[in-house]
Amino acid sequence: MSETTHVTDQQPDQGGQPLAGIRVIEFAHWMAGPLAGGLLADWGADVIKIEPPGGEPMRALFSSLGARSDAPNGAFLAANRGKRSVELEIKSEQGMRAFDALLSTADVLITNLRPDALMRLELTPEAIRERYPRLVYCSVSAYGWGGPDQNRPGYDVAAFFARTGISHEITQQNSAPLALMQGIGDSFTAMTAATGTLAALLERERTGRGQFVEASLLRTGMWALCGELGVQAMGGNPKPPYPRNESRTPLYNSYRTADGRWFFLVGVEAQRHLPSVLAAIGRSDLMTDERFKSARAIAKNRADFIPILDAAFSAHPLAHWTKVFDENGVWWAPVQTPADLIDDAQAAATGAWIDVDTGSASGSTTVKSVEAPIRFDGKRRKHVAASPAVGEHTEEVLGALAPFARGSVDS
Repeated sequence: MSETTHVTDQQPDQGGQPLAGIRVIEFAHWMAGPLAGGLLADWGADVIKIEPPGGEPMRALFSSLGARSDAPNGAFLAANRGKRSVELEIKSEQGMRAFDALLSTADVLITNLRPDALMRLELTPEAIRERYPRLVYCSVSAYGWGGPDQNRPGYDVAAFFARTGISHEITQQNSAPLALMQGIGDSFTAMTAATGTLAALLERERTGRGQFVEASLLRTGMWALCGELGVQAMGGNPKPPYPRNESRTPLYNSYRTADGRWFFLVGVEAQRHLPSVLAAIGRSDLMTDERFKSARAIAKNRADFIPILDAAFSAHPLAHWTKVFDENGVWWAPVQTPADLIDDAQAAATGAWIDVDTGSASGSTTVKSVEAPIRFDGKRRKHVAASPAVGEHTEEVLGALAPFARGSVDS
């Protein structure tokens, strides 16, 4: 017990490692699948990344879009740090033999190949579990197994944002949908896949058998929108948001300061939060105004109320409002840029960043990467190994297999 109590001080770079001793074979590319494997690696699993000759396409994402090949690839780093890379031509007989031998040593297989591709490779859940009944098989896909769109390709902007209704519900009325940031739906789906994998590993402890775990961008996006979809299913009619100057919830709305910074008021309960907001802007006299006597009245008279707030907030810079809001107990949050997050004291205090050792010819260097969002017993890591080079661990990993698998990769 004493060792556990003091482990944070003794091993400051380890963090929580509840999956130490678990081996994961990751046969995935781009983001959702590798991010799921990345979470398991962050939590201590030995994740072996299977890559085709030359490496998976996410490595060359920016050069494929016309940028310099050495442009920082924070997405690949976050998804693949701390893994081991094995380069295999899995379509060859030798490569498949090596892959099969790796599965015999594993607890988990994660893949985000489409079902039709897995069928062609004879790597369906049924085929794998027949040979390795203890293996947890996690499939990450766009639209899930079964149904007319099982094999339809779809990145997260298609399957997570567009198809699920999220894009519709976050787009202001009478506006065109935005080209949303890629990878957000992948991150949510990766967490979903990791959660299902852990549940299946727990069940295996009781039964001795693995399970087929399925996570899709479609189903994860629907879960993210479960409130609005539930309203629709019960006969309601959820609406996309109004433009900010027409918002029916002025105390749950965005505003701009004198120095051009944006922030959100987050007063969900209008009557509860109205006094503190009015005190902050020096207009407590409006507490007796009939137009603003209730949440319903505020919504009805929003065309009067929002301009009052706009005029007040645009008179001073964000630094002023930061102080005044906190003095008056106003619930709010600044709209931060990625540059702001680098210096966010709260993010730093909760372990949001991890230094990744990249290594170089001139010596070891580190870069920042976003840490996995869950901590165990408050433990935190200081450093983690870099994402591997293509095939960096091929000889090391395959050399430890049974003799029939060694040397089975095409040279």
